[in-house]
Amino acid sequence: MGLFDSLFSSPSTPTVPDPTVTANAQSRANINTAAAGAALNNVNTVTPYGSTNYDVTGTYTTPDGQVVPQYTQTTALNPLAQSILSGQQGAISNLMPAASTLSGAANTSLTTPLDFNTPGSSILNSTPQFLSDRAADATFNKAKGFLDPQWSNQQRQLEDQLSRQGIPVGSEAYSNAMAQFDNGRTQAYDAAQQGAIANGTSAAGNLFNMALAGHQNNLADQKTAQTNPLNLMQQIFGSSSTTAQQPVTDPAKINVAPTDVIGATNAATNAAMNNYNANTSASNSAWGNLASLASSYLIGSR
Repeated sequence: MGLFDSLFSSPSTPTVPDPTVTANAQSRANINTAAAGAALNNVNTVTPYGSTNYDVTGTYTTPDGQVVPQYTQTTALNPLAQSILSGQQGAISNLMPAASTLSGAANTSLTTPLDFNTPGSSILNSTPQFLSDRAADATFNKAKGFLDPQWSNQQRQLEDQLSRQGIPVGSEAYSNAMAQFDNGRTQAYDAAQQGAIANGTSAAGNLFNMALAGHQNNLADQKTAQTNPLNLMQQIFGSSSTTAQQPVTDPAKINVAPTDVIGATNAATNAAMNNYNANTSASNSAWGNLASLASSYLIGSR
């Protein structure tokens, strides 16, 4: 094509790419990039604990017919680590019947409410005055248990003494001696009664505290019995926590950026359009100059 033809010919309009074709090309590029990334990342690894191997064990065909490999990761422990793992799993397997039994026991114990009617409940539910009176009675009865045989023995000795002295029963001397004896005995029992009353409050407080401690210990024992099956079962499963750890680490991932087919297509299209616009502008300018020259020539020839 000559210079004239290139200046005065009309430029061709660039062909617009088919978006479906472009999208399919981008999809194929992305799948190829993903397959390449998987192949680069699936690095066979060997450590002191064992090894991890990747093998192509199948393929997957995409809707547009691309065949993508599928991998299987296999982790193997070294003989010592495998022996430890097998031992742990065997121990846990042996404990499974016990765990099943504990599970049933926990289901029963955890749904059984606590019994707050303990042996000390009656004391805890009593009024302070009742406890004081009860403590005073208990203290006096204990003192009375010591006083009764003593005063009975003293009474027999006094009666024997009066008989040996020839003082008959019913005489004034006999009555005076017995009255003096009764007065001393009464004073002794009154002193024991007053002491019991004085110690009643303190004894009642001690009795309440003992009942409260017993009540709390009883509830604590019930709670222990309630949760013990669950705690034992958790200990069984807790002992197997190490078996869930992966002894072989995964290799570092290698990222591969997908091919930007759409971007490249758009860039090429834009370049073609820019070239088309430039050629169109040059052609229009040439035609404008030619028209101007023709007009000047016609005017000069008149």
